[in-house]
Amino acid sequence: MTKQMAKLTWFAGGKDRGDEAIAIIDDLLNNLNTDANRQPLQEVLIEFKDELEKRESAVPYILSRMNISISNALHKNKISLTEEQQSKLQKLTQLSNIRYGY
Repeated sequence: MTKQMAKLTWFAGGKDRGDEAIAIIDDLLNNLNTDANRQPLQEVLIEFKDELEKRESAVPYILSRMNISISNALHKNKISLTEEQQSKLQKLTQLSNIRYGY
């Protein structure tokens, strides 16, 4: 868990979520770099990292689309991940969970 993730609250704004997503994506890309079989997932992560850095759309919208693309890449290419990679991916997908104070 990154230091920033520990500080991220349920009501964190898009910028904080985007910054944390970029950090997790960087970590995942470094970890996935050793296996060519996982290239489709790497391509998805790179695409959305670039989009998060540009901030041309709302971060929650980018994260939501990213979750779908990640799921599709894993399923279509039958990619299996280590427990560590799964944990990082789970943290990444959880960033799109926005709770409203009801």
